[in-house]
Amino acid sequence: MCSMQKAWLCLLRTDPHDHKLYKIYLEELRSLVGAAGYTVIGETIQTRRKPHVSLLFGRGKLEELKEVKRQNDVDVFVFFNILSTIQYYNLSSILGNVIDRYDLTLQIFEEMSMDRVSKLQIELARLRKHIPIIKLLESIRFKSGREHPGPRSLGEYAYHRKLVNLVRRLKKIERELQRYRRMHSLHRRKRRKLGIPTVCLTGYYNAGKTTLFNLLTGQEKPVSPSPFTTLSSKYSKVQGLDVFLIDTIGFMIGLDPQLIESFSITLEDIKESDLVLNVIDIAENNIELLKLRYREVVNQLKRLGIEEHRIVYVLNKIDLLSDIDLEYRVKYLNLENESYVPISAKRGENISLLTEAVARKLANK
Repeated sequence: MCSMQKAWLCLLRTDPHDHKLYKIYLEELRSLVGAAGYTVIGETIQTRRKPHVSLLFGRGKLEELKEVKRQNDVDVFVFFNILSTIQYYNLSSILGNVIDRYDLTLQIFEEMSMDRVSKLQIELARLRKHIPIIKLLESIRFKSGREHPGPRSLGEYAYHRKLVNLVRRLKKIERELQRYRRMHSLHRRKRRKLGIPTVCLTGYYNAGKTTLFNLLTGQEKPVSPSPFTTLSSKYSKVQGLDVFLIDTIGFMIGLDPQLIESFSITLEDIKESDLVLNVIDIAENNIELLKLRYREVVNQLKRLGIEEHRIVYVLNKIDLLSDIDLEYRVKYLNLENESYVPISAKRGENISLLTEAVARKLANK
C-alpha cells in the first residue's frame, strides 16, 4: 500500500450540464484512492466539452497543477479519466507521478491478490495497458536525439530487447491462463455431471457478497471493508441446499473493458452459472449513487449475456433501514416486478427466504 503518500485527484467533466454525476465519480475515486493507502490532499475538476487529445486537461489547468505540486509536495496525481498513451506520457512529463483509474484499480488488485490465477490476470492487465506506453516512451526518447543516429545503437538494441521481453512475457501469461481456463472448464463440467446446480454471487464491491457467502456455506473467507477482497472465484456447497455457491469479483463504476477482459476466467463463472444473485447494498446513504451502482452491475451482467430470468436481486443491509425506506428504495430502483429478497447477511435476517427463492428459481429452470 502507498501509506502516507499524498494524492491529488483530477477529473475532466465533459458535460457542462452535469451537476451531480461527476461528484459521484469523484467520491468513488476518493474511496479507491483511500483503499490504495494514499492520503487525499486536494482535487481539481475541469469542464471541457472534449478532452485535450494529448493532455486531457487544457494547458492553463496543467500550469495550475504544476503550481499545486510545488506548493503541496504532491506525490501522485490520480485521474478518474482513463488516459490514452500520449496523454499518460505528456502528463507524466509535466507532473511527474501520474496514474489513472485503471492503474489505481490494479494497485488495489495487487494488494488483495492471494492466488496464482488472480496474480497472472493482474499482470496481464498491466502489460496490456503499459506495453503501448513503453513503446511510445522509448520511441520519443530515441527521436529526441539522445542516442547517436545510425543503425542499431546500443540504446536501440536495449529498447527492442525490452519490448521483446515484455511481449514474450505477455504471451507466456496468456498461454498459462489458457491452461487454467481449460482446467476451470473441466471442473465446471465435472460439477454439472454431478447434477448439482451452481449459483453465483455478484454485485458491486463492498455490497456484502463474501459475508453472505460465509453465512450460506459455513466458511470463514476473509471479509474486509476494502474493495475487491475477492479476485478469484471461491466455491462451496450451500448448507441445507444441494447447490454449489460461487463468490466472484465485485464490479465498479466505469470498469475499463480491457481490465474486464483480463479477468475473463473469473467472469466465466458468472456466465456459466445456473443462477446469479446480484447482491445490492440497499442501505447506501447516497440514493443516486445506489442507482448508479445498481445500473453498472446490471449493464455488466447484460454484457456477459446473463438473462433477467437467471437473476435474483438480493437487497442486503436491511438492518440499517426502516420498512418505509426499504420500500422507497425498491421503487426507486424499479424492482417491484423483479425477483428480489431483502436480507441482512450480517444478522442472518431473511436467509431462509433467500434459500427458498433460490430453490424455487432453480426448480423452474
